[in-house]
Amino acid sequence: MLMKLEFIKNKQLRRLAEHTFYIAITLILIPSFLYFELCIVLPTIVEQWSFAFYCHIACATFLLLNIMGNMIYGMFTNTTIRGRNLEGFNKADWTFCSVCECLRPPRAWHCDTCDICTLKRDHHCTFFACCIGYFNHRYFMLFTFYIFVAMLYSLFYNIKFVSEFITWNHGLILVKFICPLASIVIDFGDESLYVFLVVINVLVGLFTGFLFIYHFNNLLKGRLVYESKTYTKDFIHNRGWKLNLTEVFGERWYLTWISPFIHSKLPGNGIEWNVEDKYKLY
Repeated sequence: MLMKLEFIKNKQLRRLAEHTFYIAITLILIPSFLYFELCIVLPTIVEQWSFAFYCHIACATFLLLNIMGNMIYGMFTNTTIRGRNLEGFNKADWTFCSVCECLRPPRAWHCDTCDICTLKRDHHCTFFACCIGYFNHRYFMLFTFYIFVAMLYSLFYNIKFVSEFITWNHGLILVKFICPLASIVIDFGDESLYVFLVVINVLVGLFTGFLFIYHFNNLLKGRLVYESKTYTKDFIHNRGWKLNLTEVFGERWYLTWISPFIHSKLPGNGIEWNVEDKYKLY
């Protein structure tokens, strides 16, 4: 019994350390990147206090609010079975979780990291420090989308900015692009720092772009990550692109991209699934 309690305690400490590390990286990188773009890059590329300057400030504010807003909502929206009344439902197709020691609804799975079952569990998101499930799927999708958009938006101006400061006529610049972190240690200076930030810009853009495209493709087909392996054309949860979008983004799915603060009621509860409705909208 003591060994089991010690194992649980160590597991919780590891989970806390891991989540703290990734959340700290996210919360440090986003403000740092914003400062670099608005206070260093923008005044160099665009005339300060001009109409274009204010337009860029407005766009940056919009992106920041959506990135941070969706992140916060995604982290603190409960999508687990904790605190939910699971009585009164038809449990014929429910499965038993030996860890939670209870029956769980279809598509709910136990997460070893969160140590609880999540409704319509898609995957565990380290940056959110929780699982992506029925009630926070929307926020994860828009979080990755807006980071990807922000990276594309800033990359165009970052390349113009860096081109004014780096010297292209020596071989060291190639090394700086291939090994940006090493170049900062060996040859620390503005040039190495700017190249490093552009490389980070590209890598984060590629990573979040891949995440968004992969998960959005799953979303349009009504499937979860673990359901991809057994997915077929007659998949019972694929109700057509429009109903699949509504299942994640809610009844006002066409407005949710504007702000995480827009309320959009989900059609279900993450517990019961209507698999008899074969009506598809293409």
